[in-house]
Parts: sequence; structure tokens; C-alpha cells
Amino acid sequence: MSGIRQIEMRGESLSCERALTQAFLAHGRETPALLQQWLDNEPASWRAHATKAMMLTLLAKRELRAPAQDISAQAVDLLPPCPSAAERAFVEAASAAAHGAWWAAIDQLEAVIRDNPADTLAIKLSHAFRFMLGDKPGMLRSIERALRALPEDHPDAGFMLGCHAFALEENGQYATAERVGRRAVAMEARDAWGLHAVSHVHEMTGRVEDGIRWIEGRDHVFGACNNFGGHLFWHLALFKLEKGQIGDVLALYDEKIRSEKTDDFRDIANAASLLSRLGHEGVDVGSRWEELADKAEARLDDRSLVFADLHYLLALLGAGRQEAAARLADSLAGTAPAHASQGLAARQAGRLVARGLIAFRNGRTGEALDHLLPARASLVLIGGSDAQRDVFEQVLIESALRSGESQLARSILSKRLAERGGQNRFASERLGRLMQAETRPRGILAVAAALAFAQPAH
Repeated sequence: MSGIRQIEMRGESLSCERALTQAFLAHGRETPALLQQWLDNEPASWRAHATKAMMLTLLAKRELRAPAQDISAQAVDLLPPCPSAAERAFVEAASAAAHGAWWAAIDQLEAVIRDNPADTLAIKLSHAFRFMLGDKPGMLRSIERALRALPEDHPDAGFMLGCHAFALEENGQYATAERVGRRAVAMEARDAWGLHAVSHVHEMTGRVEDGIRWIEGRDHVFGACNNFGGHLFWHLALFKLEKGQIGDVLALYDEKIRSEKTDDFRDIANAASLLSRLGHEGVDVGSRWEELADKAEARLDDRSLVFADLHYLLALLGAGRQEAAARLADSLAGTAPAHASQGLAARQAGRLVARGLIAFRNGRTGEALDHLLPARASLVLIGGSDAQRDVFEQVLIESALRSGESQLARSILSKRLAERGGQNRFASERLGRLMQAETRPRGILAVAAALAFAQPAH
């Protein structure tokens, strides 16, 4: 093959990789098609094969494990005879990820980034695996190290700032996160992750109106997103729920969040956690649990991600499928997960939370608290965000309230309210009920007050 043709083919490869990288950073719906185009245009590309192996792994589905492993093996075989350290590290990251050694995959990706700080594909992959492992400090260290070395005029700088904003938010640096996130979105209009980071700031600081305006004013970004757009609408639904706008919440659920009945664990998590929150407010969600439970029951044996398992469990319990829920809880307690990286999360949080959720669903609130409270400090290990894991915190609080542990409930609720600037409906209403109970008059007035505070909020 002539040198000119080799240069042309390499140019095509770089063009395909560039398009794929930008789509992946933007959470674009065209990402799978662009990845396939890259593989079709350069079937001997070790980097394309390694990228596909890691992307398949991030989907956390049992049926994708073997394909991911096979593709990662092909990437190894396609390496040039004398690969550079960075080339080998990228391929080894794919192999480690596909075989469940996610921490090792991260180490290899970081080696790639140190060699080439402009490798934004590797940066985003490292960010994604750390997110799924709940490595909040690592997310921040990684992106800040990358940004220090990334050229300021890099075309993906806006996307990288979006990653920085999210890492800052998850580490409680809300003011800085908002500033960086707004800058990211200003630099890169397609940066759904940066937009999402600012939404998290609004959620965690109790700024409901700001959160609604921020999302509703940028819903044009969602149209180009993959199912991540549904997650942004999930954030909007949380803000609407804070305002007690139940009709709007249910409309968002039906028309945006669950309009496509996928079995993607992220979509299941959005839906199950939102229905659970509605349940805590006494809202009848009708038959919505049933289709979620069907998807969850089909995934009982996946065991690819504890975060996913616990949301499947929420769906099963919401639909009253106790036998399937017990089977999943038993698996979390006694069976090793498919990916070794999930073992610690299952042992220290997953098995306890699963037992707590089942006990709570069956009215054994004291037992639920006995399981949920010890898991609280380790819950971050299941991955996801603080806002996503908050559904389990709410079950813990409800367990404390219903089992008579008023002092514990008051402590947690007071801290929650303070952290959100005094603006959190879930906390303020429950604190109000506690105060009312403490000062409740005797006799018929006591009955009237109790009934008033027992009414679900709408």
C-alpha cells in the first residue's frame, strides 16, 4: 500500500474517532452509529475495538460481557508489533474493564492521559468509570490533573469543564461547580453534562425556581442527547415535586422520562426513584410500576452493577413482586457480582440496603432502619450521584420516623434542611410533623391535628 493511501486512511480514522469522541462527550444519540462507522472504516484499529469494549461495559448488561471481552481481546491482537506505552495502556484498560477490574482500567486510562493530556476520549472514559464506582475524590483529581495539562484552545475544552463542574458538585463545592458549569455550557452549547452539573447544584442547594428555569430554558439541548435527556427531565421532575406540582411530575414521567420503555439501567433508575419519591408523598402512581418491574425481573441475574440492582429492587417492590425482590436481595447478600469491582459495594452497602428496602416495604420499619443506617456511610460505593442516591436516604428517614426514632430523624432532617438553605419540602414537612407531635394537644384536638398532618402533599 502506498504511503499516500496510508496517510489518507489514517486521516479517515482520525476523522471517525474525532466524530465519535465529540458525540460521546455530548451524550449524543449518534454515538453508537459513529462508533460502528469508525470500526467499518478501519477494521484493524486497536483503539476503535478497545473503545467499543469499554462502552459496552459501561452499559452494565450481562449479555454484553462476553462481547466486550471478545472485542477487547481483538484490540490486543491488533496492537502494532512495538506499541507505545500509551497504546498498550489504552488496550489494557479495555481488557481490564471488560473483565470487571474497573479500578485497574482507570489506572491504565490515567497512564494514557498522562502521556497525552489532549486525549479527551480517555479522560471521559476514566470519568465515567469513576462515576460508576462512586469515586468522587478521584473524579475531581483526575479532571483537574487533565485540565492543568490540556491546551486552552483544545476543541473539547468546554466538555472537559463540564466534567470538572460535575466533579466539583459531587465533592460539595457548589459555588465553584456552578461557575465552572455555566462557563462550560457557554463554551460548548452541546455540553449536556455541564448543564446537568449545574442542575445538581440547584438540587443540592434547594434552589428550585433556578433549577426549573435552567432546564426549561435549555431543553433544545436534550433533543440531540441519547437517553441522558431523560435524566435531565428527571431533574426537572424533582424540582416540580419540590413545588408539589404532582400533575406536572406525572406528565414528565409519562411524556419524557419513561416515554421510551427501555431496559437501560439508567432509565430504570430515573423512573423507579421518581415513583418511590412520589410514593413517600402518598401519591397513587397507578400501574406505572408494572412495566418497570417487568424490565427489572428480566435483569435479576445481571449483577453487573449494585446501583442498578438496587433500583431494580425498588421497581420489584413497587409492583409488589416480593418473591423476585427476595431473590435479588439474596443474590446481593450471598453471590459474587459479575464484576469484581462491585464486590465491595455489594458487601458494605448493597446487601444491607436491599434488606432494608424489603423490610420497609413490608412495614417492618425498625428492621429497615437497622439495615439502612449501617449502610449509610458506605452508600457512595454503589456509584451514581448524591441526588440519585438520595432516594435511599429518604427511605432511611421514613423508616426512622415510622419506627419512632424521632431524635435520629430530626437530626438528619435538620442537617438536610440546612444544607439546602432551608428550602427542602421533604425535610420541612417532616420536621413540621415532628414538632406538631411534640406539642400536640390532648383529646379531640389531637386527633384533628394528626389527621391534618397525615394528608399527602399535592
